[in-house]
Amino acid sequence: MNKTWIVVIVVAIVAGAWWLNRDSSDLSLSPGVSSSPTPVGATKTPAVSNSKVTPKSSPTVTSNLSYTQLVALYGSNRIQFNQDCKGQPGSMVLKNGTSILLDNRSNKTQVITLNGASYTLVPYGYRVVTVSSSSLPKDIGVSCNDSINAGMINLQANISGQ
Repeated sequence: MNKTWIVVIVVAIVAGAWWLNRDSSDLSLSPGVSSSPTPVGATKTPAVSNSKVTPKSSPTVTSNLSYTQLVALYGSNRIQFNQDCKGQPGSMVLKNGTSILLDNRSNKTQVITLNGASYTLVPYGYRVVTVSSSSLPKDIGVSCNDSINAGMINLQANISGQ
């Protein structure tokens, strides 16, 4: 074989390897998450507990509400993440078993982590999660991509039973 054929074969192998791995980027969408700017309905993922939780591979649609309706429904039980992964509000106090709206208000995919459970939010996407723990009170750190301290949730016992 001459050198030209060897170069052609090496280039073909490298191009083939790149083509096969092009979808394994850190910013790829998780299964079952809509790629539309505003997903239709919210998705519910498993509760956050004091042990590591792995979200279901395909979230279940739990609501046909619009984004505006969800914002009104969850009110202050919502954490918005901006372009720099800063969570607003930075901290909140919740009762055990409370559902919250994780809200990505940036034009890039954000990976939000609560107590070891990760949730991938598409640009301008959102997800409803229930926050609970068997040991209370509990401080739950909120991370966004590489921002470890993007927010904090102080989880309290639900004494009133509501």
